Amino acid sequence: MLMPGNDYITSQILLSQSWLFRLAYNLTLDLDDAKDLLQETVLKILDNKNKFEKGTNFQGWSSVIMKNIFINQRRRTAKIKPADTENDTSGKCSFNEKATDNTPENNLSAHEIMSKINNCPTDHCRPFRLFLAGYSYKEIADKLALPIGTVKSRIFAARKILQSALSGYK
Repeated sequence: MLMPGNDYITSQILLSQSWLFRLAYNLTLDLDDAKDLLQETVLKILDNKNKFEKGTNFQGWSSVIMKNIFINQRRRTAKIKPADTENDTSGKCSFNEKATDNTPENNLSAHEIMSKINNCPTDHCRPFRLFLAGYSYKEIADKLALPIGTVKSRIFAARKILQSALSGYK
């Protein structure tokens, strides 16, 4: 994809490429869309490389770029509706839901989900929020001065707590 060179940003992209791809896949849940999102992100990073300050968190900076691209793409596609959506089977349902299960009663707003995350115990909540923000287990462990195994178990425990808190929703 990129030729290694002396450029700092290029080397950071190469080092973070697999991490960025995982983030793209987690956002899109589709292999081809993840590849497209990664490509868009790399182009945007290269276009704005003069805005990056050395010594700051490259993965955090690049993940913000990727998430903004993803959000903007979703907003654009939400505005463009196909003429015949009743017979269109090409659309994907989130979380492998059936279209008939996608009712307002079964959906949570982002605000409701965040309130459930905020009600999570503090020692689990912080690593989980950092994980959602795109940080790796190692970065979270370094940031919170915890062993990586503790970080993983706290994130796992937070997921279980949230699953039980959200069990009434599909």
